[in-house]
Amino acid sequence: MQRRPVRSTSLKAVGYEAATQTLEIEYRHGGLVRYTGVPAAIHAALLQLPNKALFVEQVLDRNDYGREQLRG
Repeated sequence: MQRRPVRSTSLKAVGYEAATQTLEIEYRHGGLVRYTGVPAAIHAALLQLPNKALFVEQVLDRNDYGREQLRG
């Protein structure tokens, strides 16, 4: 999956695959997390918000999306 750089103090890049509803988040500290079952609207909202890390914590981590720590 291709990830695009984002403007954030914590996040380095975000990738999304609509066909599988898979979202990947790469952190500046080297971590990489994959979420599954994420609708395109959630991905779009993440990209629009100034505080992306807070969105990840409050929306992605607190809902029933699949979460897999790939690195770090």
